[in-house]
Formats: sequence, structure tokens, C-alpha cells
Amino acid sequence: MVGDEAVSQLPPNDALKALEEVLGNEATREIVRLYLKDFPDALRRVSGAGREDQMRLVHGLKSSSLHMGATDLSDRLASLEEKLGARREPLEQDEIASAVADFGAVAPTLRAYAGA
Repeated sequence: MVGDEAVSQLPPNDALKALEEVLGNEATREIVRLYLKDFPDALRRVSGAGREDQMRLVHGLKSSSLHMGATDLSDRLASLEEKLGARREPLEQDEIASAVADFGAVAPTLRAYAGA
């Protein structure tokens, strides 16, 4: 039990199911909670960063999202990573907004699973 919420849901996707098989239930839920806590801050840092830092941050967020089973979000971040690789200037805020929306779509399911 985390806080007042009972945590009894099965993993919401195959990626988290596989992670649970390796790490166990509680460790996987803790990783999901950390992802949910850290993702918004890291995405905010992308907005104010230079191109090289954006590349590093977006790549990390893409990989983390894939591990969470957030494939649409990971694909969106991969697209942003490709844009960064193809040009010399950093991403604009409107380009980053789509990733914010995709995170907002996947976060409730992950929160329910993790009891966050």
C-alpha cells in the first residue's frame, strides 16, 4: 500500500510486465514513480537548453519512456531527436508541447499502476 491507495493493478503493458519479472513488483512500481516524478522536470529543462543538452535530455526521456511501455511518447521523442540531429538550432517550445501532451495521456495509467 502506498499512502492511502491500494496498489493491486497488474502491469498496464508488456514492458512493465517484463520489468516486473526481472525486478519484482515493488521495485518496478518505484521505478515508475521515479519516472513520473522526473519526466516533467526533465522535459522543462529541454525547453531552456541548448541543442546539445536537448539531444542528451530527449534521448534519455525517449529511452525511459520506452521502458515504461509508453511507446507513443517514446516515438514522439524519437521524432524530436531526429529533428535535433538534422539541424543546428534547438527545439522550439511548440515542438516540445506534443511530448507534454503525450506524457499527459500516459501518466494516469502509470500513476494508477504505481499508486502515485
